[in-house]
Amino acid sequence: MELDRRDFLKSAAVTGAAATVAALTCCSSGNDASASNDNSSTESEDTGETTGKHTWEMKPDPITDIADTKEYDIVIVGAGISGLSAAEAASRNGAKVAVLERTSGYQMRGVDVGHVGSTWQQANGVDLDPRTLAKLEFLWSQQTTNYDLIYTWASRSGKVFDHVQEVIEAYGLHMVSALSGTAKYGWDTLPERWRIYPDAVSFVRGDETGTTRPDGKECNWNLGDALNDAAVKNGADFIYDAHAEQLVGDAGSGITGVIVTDGSGNHIQYDASKGVILATGDICGNQEMIDAFAPICNRADSNIYTPAYMNTGDAILMTCWAGGALSKSPAAPMVHQFTLSSYTFNLTAFIMSWLAVNRNGERYGAELPFEPYLTNARMNTPGDVAWSIFDADYATYVQQQWPTKYERWLDGIEDEMAKRIESGDLIKADTIDELASKVGVPTDVFEETIERYNGMYAAGEDTDFEVPAQFLSQIKTAPFYATPLVCSVLTIPFGVHVDNNSQVCTEDDVPIEGLFAIGNAQGDFFGLAYPVHCPGISHGRSVTFGQLVGEALAKDTVITKTA
Repeated sequence: MELDRRDFLKSAAVTGAAATVAALTCCSSGNDASASNDNSSTESEDTGETTGKHTWEMKPDPITDIADTKEYDIVIVGAGISGLSAAEAASRNGAKVAVLERTSGYQMRGVDVGHVGSTWQQANGVDLDPRTLAKLEFLWSQQTTNYDLIYTWASRSGKVFDHVQEVIEAYGLHMVSALSGTAKYGWDTLPERWRIYPDAVSFVRGDETGTTRPDGKECNWNLGDALNDAAVKNGADFIYDAHAEQLVGDAGSGITGVIVTDGSGNHIQYDASKGVILATGDICGNQEMIDAFAPICNRADSNIYTPAYMNTGDAILMTCWAGGALSKSPAAPMVHQFTLSSYTFNLTAFIMSWLAVNRNGERYGAELPFEPYLTNARMNTPGDVAWSIFDADYATYVQQQWPTKYERWLDGIEDEMAKRIESGDLIKADTIDELASKVGVPTDVFEETIERYNGMYAAGEDTDFEVPAQFLSQIKTAPFYATPLVCSVLTIPFGVHVDNNSQVCTEDDVPIEGLFAIGNAQGDFFGLAYPVHCPGISHGRSVTFGQLVGEALAKDTVITKTA
């Protein structure tokens, strides 16, 4: 589902307002500049109670009208990729498992799933050093994240995916090298800032080669189907239309369960003798959290996570109300340079490195399709608008930039361009002056920008932003083209503070007994912006920690050697 900026903000604001509750202040954030140490709480003259500024700082009254209580070993809140993985692992190891999902079915999205060191990779000539990958991911966040969590993914995901391979093969699936445009091949030899490793795989059936299945769903649904099928066969119970509202217990006494509102409006308590695993996803559906933790996302063209308005930061709300802490790392928005309407056009900035200009006709940053650099720069341009510029020799540059994939990107491109020109998504002009006029940039500045860029192409060196020569082009041959450089929010990883066992902690780093977080509810793994050095790492860490935490809880142990 694609929501434009205006529609998303309007609807999400209504959702956030409906979720707001008033009560005692509970949890503050060191990541929210507007809320941290600003004395923004107010004190009631009558009661002396304080009211926090944000919803997660305002603990609601306990839910007491419990219609029924269910008993399980492990309760997993959320049936996405991490929740399904945890359910399969925990149930396989003998635990009685309940998976609570607020929508009407389990949820999957995406194409790539990243890991390191599996038997499949070794058999296919992929030899990656886990410490190198962990280092790049850690340094990307300017060392604001927990290196040990990242290294756990890098060093242990291989064995996890050996098991995943067994699960999917029993379901008639197999792994192939990642299929999405984010997965770049041959980029592991580029300078470190641009380097992308072939760590990711996609899950397909038969000879499928596309990013979507015949039913229109993204191919990660194949993995979800296999994990769900295995978990159900192992005895896991999936309860849908069950919205988790509050945790049972608190940071001091430990967490022993969770209370949900079911489809009939009843409150059902699910007790968990071994632990509760929060797998509720990101904060994309909570406008209040977007404003506080990732305001740059308000400048994107669309918000395309699904299901819309469901990922409302439930793990953050319930954890903070119970005395837990927010991630100590800043939010890491995953913003890619496409919208759903532009995704199939292979000459956009999602695939190609074209000269990018802002509304003033100026080049403003590196155009290499390395998502965070490109999208962050676009969202900070004047007027929040930019254009990608190329000329009639585009096929030459497609082959230059994509020597192993250019035939795929050029297949049917002329017909696609004709459709885009007719719809207005692609601007065509016979002269540079005409193109400047059509896109609304100053002609003189635009011409100077193109002249300078062409000179760097001829010299084989980008002296402005160090884009490798392979990804430079020149703009000399008519006709000339422009496409809008667009941005879409896919997800906003930002969760709760965890230790090396993915156990939720207080602000003072004390683990909370019985409470764990995985997937995008797990904080401290990404920071500042979502990196693409390792495509599919978000899904990969979800599968990895889902398996590790699910198995550890079932066996009454922990992920690491020391708690």
